[in-house]
Amino acid sequence: MNNPFEILLQPTEKKAVHTQKVMLEGQSGRYRIGKPTRPNIVHDNGFLDVEQKRAPTKEDYEQLSKWKRMLWGAELLCNHETLRKMTTGLTDKCSSGSLQDATAAYRHFLEGKGKPYTVDYEKYLREDSAALELKVKLRKDFQKHVEIIGKDRVKFSVTSEAYAIGPGKFAQSPASENWQKTIGAHYIWVSADVTVTTNQSAEIVYRADVTIHMEDKYNFNPGKSDEKTGIADKENGRFEVTGLGQQFLTYGTAKRQWEWIEGQPAPDF
Repeated sequence: MNNPFEILLQPTEKKAVHTQKVMLEGQSGRYRIGKPTRPNIVHDNGFLDVEQKRAPTKEDYEQLSKWKRMLWGAELLCNHETLRKMTTGLTDKCSSGSLQDATAAYRHFLEGKGKPYTVDYEKYLREDSAALELKVKLRKDFQKHVEIIGKDRVKFSVTSEAYAIGPGKFAQSPASENWQKTIGAHYIWVSADVTVTTNQSAEIVYRADVTIHMEDKYNFNPGKSDEKTGIADKENGRFEVTGLGQQFLTYGTAKRQWEWIEGQPAPDF
């Protein structure tokens, strides 16, 4: 038996609840009405924040030669499955899998002259275990605030402020060695085109074409060390200071199409 105190809305009444005239909300949470607009993201400058640039010494060039040999070895052994399996038990350098993205980014650090660099952020979201938390929390946050902005609207665009991804931030840093070395802690922001319709049951349906924008500055930081190997960042920080390696901005995007009924919980993937 139905609860006698429950008010059951008919389909036309459901629609009226959504479309009744209300004061339009232009902003909610991190999101606001507008075209894609990069938020104000401020990056550190690694060792250049604490040391003056200087000319490289003989020792710097020797260290550069050492790290180029290490890079070549990682590209050879870690990025080829057959060779990686052959080294199992002999070395743990590649036990966590391919370092294809990490070695490519590090080579750009040594040879890219500071030019911007694009990573495959779709690949990160697909294969890194820590990305699951990010996808779940991001979808829930997006859905919650878009519903607030979407009241009494049928078509609109939103853009967001930055989300920080890292220890103690919105979501955790990459879990795999490959992505720790490629992007580590980073920022994302979101833009989307949204349409609002009703289905045959007069439920409010949201459809969003979403772009996730990733941004990071690839550099090395005083007092930090590599999570996997424990090697101090100062080993490579010297290349930033001497110009033998140059920090650079890293970008990536991922696209999603999200659809849901108003008030429906976001999926947990």
